[in-house]
Amino acid sequence: MRAYGDPVSCEAGVCFGGGAAVYRLTANNVVEHVAGHPAEEGEADGWGADARMQTATFLSSDGKGALYCRGGADEKRVTRLLLPRSWLAGDSSNAAPGAGAEDVGEQRVRVTALPFTLSDVLWGLAWAPWGGPNGSLVMATRTALNRLPLGGQAVGEGGDPVLLAGREGSMGLVEGRGEEARFNAVCGFTVDAEGAVLLADCAIANGEPTTSVRRVAPDGVVTTLTPRLEGSMSRPTILPNGYLALGVETEQFSLLVLDLGLKPPPLLPPAPPAPAGPPRRTLHSDMGALLDAQPDGTADLILVVGDRRFPVHRAILIARCDYFRSQLEGGFADGAAAELSLPDADSAAFELLLRFVYTGAVDIPAALAPAVAELADRLLLPELCADAQAVVLSGVSAETAWYLEHHEEVHTEASLKRLMAESPDLMVELHMGAFNAPRGSKRQRTG
Repeated sequence: MRAYGDPVSCEAGVCFGGGAAVYRLTANNVVEHVAGHPAEEGEADGWGADARMQTATFLSSDGKGALYCRGGADEKRVTRLLLPRSWLAGDSSNAAPGAGAEDVGEQRVRVTALPFTLSDVLWGLAWAPWGGPNGSLVMATRTALNRLPLGGQAVGEGGDPVLLAGREGSMGLVEGRGEEARFNAVCGFTVDAEGAVLLADCAIANGEPTTSVRRVAPDGVVTTLTPRLEGSMSRPTILPNGYLALGVETEQFSLLVLDLGLKPPPLLPPAPPAPAGPPRRTLHSDMGALLDAQPDGTADLILVVGDRRFPVHRAILIARCDYFRSQLEGGFADGAAAELSLPDADSAAFELLLRFVYTGAVDIPAALAPAVAELADRLLLPELCADAQAVVLSGVSAETAWYLEHHEEVHTEASLKRLMAESPDLMVELHMGAFNAPRGSKRQRTG
């Protein structure tokens, strides 16, 4: 089976044309024949394989449950394929209202030729997110772009295409709005995420084929993005990284890729919104909530720190802290006690340490960082100690760091009196830095 044109992602999976038929690749990697007959061309509206159509080229999806492709024996018409509701993503029904066992048509693709004929052969077809309640169908002939508003009563009930840019039968490389612009020969186009049309405009210059990339804005303003490129190129496509790819027609077919700063359209229809409900729970937040809920009757140990009492859970302390493991198991006297005291510990620093034990993370204020570092080192929590030391060191200026390294050299009565007289603010900073420096943080001398 030969695929004609580009596969298109839609609500039903990935759809593609093969001969005068259309197929879809389902999420289960099953290829299904959904419309037309691969070996019989024709024009006959109908359901699924009973319908007849021409070679299914320029297949395009409107994202609302309909596909479009070139139709008509003269290739000047458009065929619409309406997908069954049971295929559409996010539709809770398995069939259209009123569909029953006898009405199998509702479970198949409905093929319809749209009621208009273009003035020239169709050379490109794509959906754009503007111009109608459900966007517009943009159609290219050799020298003009037309648009068909979708939604309401436009499609199938007398709606006709309107000119977007260019002029039928009038060639040239002219920029401008609407009918002022000119195209030489449109050789396919695509639509970017902003709704702009990017097309390959082919011409013959000095006997050699050339191609220019043109941009058509939703208001019909045409600009030229590249100078004449050597060679005949067609079927532009925007890659997921925003580059524009064009097929180069040579003896050995090749691909030209251009970085034009384009924003690619989404590969798939937007996902349905997430159902309303509470945010997703995490272990970090649940453990923090357990700590905040104390006392709630679940704690089995009281830690006494200064004049404060902290209800805690033995199992958590044993699993998370080597110090408490040594105190609460292994036959120590404190193991069965209902209370455990931590003499000479700062209660505010311990509160931060306890949150780290429960949740694995804690914000350390600079004022408490020295006390947290000392307590974490004492209670065998090296990760928390390192975090607290980093907070301390982040507030140490270059002058303070030099003073800490050369403290013995400057710590004389004469030096201190001179420093106090000439720079009292620096004197205060140096002494605060020396006071707040964690134990064991003094740098090694290198000279």
